[in-house]
Amino acid sequence: MILRLSDALSRGLVVVAALVVASVLSFFGLRTAVAQLAAEKETAAGLDFATRLEPGNPEYWYGLGHFQEFNLEQPDSASAVASFRRAIVLDPQYTDAWLDLGTSFELDGNAKEARDAYLRAKQSYPASADVSWRYGNFLLREENLPLAYAELRRAIEADPRRAAAAFSRVYRNNANLDEILDQLLPPSQSAYLGVIQETTGAQQFAVARIVWARLITLHPRLEIRELDPFVYGLLLSGESAEARRVWDQGIATMNLPLLLQAPGSVVWDPSFESGINAYSFAWHYDPLTQGVRISLDSTEKHSGHQSLRLSFDGRHNPNLEAACTLAIVEPGTTYHFSGWIKTKALTTDQGIGFRLRPAGARNILPITTTEFHGTNSWTLVDQTLAIPVGVQRVQICIKRDPADNPDVRISGNAWVDDVNLVPEGAERLKP
Repeated sequence: MILRLSDALSRGLVVVAALVVASVLSFFGLRTAVAQLAAEKETAAGLDFATRLEPGNPEYWYGLGHFQEFNLEQPDSASAVASFRRAIVLDPQYTDAWLDLGTSFELDGNAKEARDAYLRAKQSYPASADVSWRYGNFLLREENLPLAYAELRRAIEADPRRAAAAFSRVYRNNANLDEILDQLLPPSQSAYLGVIQETTGAQQFAVARIVWARLITLHPRLEIRELDPFVYGLLLSGESAEARRVWDQGIATMNLPLLLQAPGSVVWDPSFESGINAYSFAWHYDPLTQGVRISLDSTEKHSGHQSLRLSFDGRHNPNLEAACTLAIVEPGTTYHFSGWIKTKALTTDQGIGFRLRPAGARNILPITTTEFHGTNSWTLVDQTLAIPVGVQRVQICIKRDPADNPDVRISGNAWVDDVNLVPEGAERLKP
């Protein structure tokens, strides 16, 4: 339809009407913007002003109630309840408002009203992990353990990152670990790992071992970063043999290359096949230190697929233990140490050798093997090592001592492979 305006008066009325509509829209738009700016200040005055400008907006009422409830300087539970109720009247499915209303009732000691509010929150958003989490914690505080476990388990299933906190809170109230693991934790790798991390941090290693045993029954696929904190915690607590047992179990779940070990060897990765660096029972080395570049070399090896290469830049006289690994030993047992070294144009009178350092007993000096310099084909280095009573760990390092003349600089290359520590009587690795 085409509107024909026959005179100036009609055209003027249209303009006036348009201006009125524009003014009204501008007014409401401006009011909405001002209310939003006021609410974003997150102050009592700002939120209150927002509710007066936009009384039909449930978010502003909820924001005001949240501020009133959790204002540390001047909490006002009664006003918070009134604000949450206004938000719920405007939006009966406002989950967060129901949850915070439940919290307000609980803080006031009104458990029945709190439970009803939490249930209304569940009705409004049944799949919410946050709802199950907060309702489950309420039930836990009410000592309604079966229902609390069920709700918290739902929260963990939706978000396994909550497992550690849930376990910590429940375990303080109930030391029945089997019950907690059966009812609270879902059979989830992520959930179990979270609890192991939590209990390791709290030095509750007996608990962590039980959870670990449950985890292994799930046939997990672990990563080294998930395994190592627990192993390292066991080592620090003095549980050396248990640390190695857990390490071996965890490593078995990973897709690693076949490790070449002499029968009975207590060195985890004698031939550097894993490629893992700087974890508990792996080799530890810096790629570049004191002018020495340290790397895995697949072009030169005594066995397997690679060896460890040390390249000296000719500008330093380093005093270093270039790479070290940790072995768990039986006290009072004699071991046979062996390793293979190759050198090429390695200058100075101080070359590459091994240092074995028993740990845990006083006044035990490290054992140092023969050092190699110049050019040598693959050569066996071996040594007998008697483990004193009280010693459970031996650190094995590839070392280079500084030359006596501080002006001397070392250059050239060295390779190390097949480093083993075997109890006397076990079959030794053949050359």
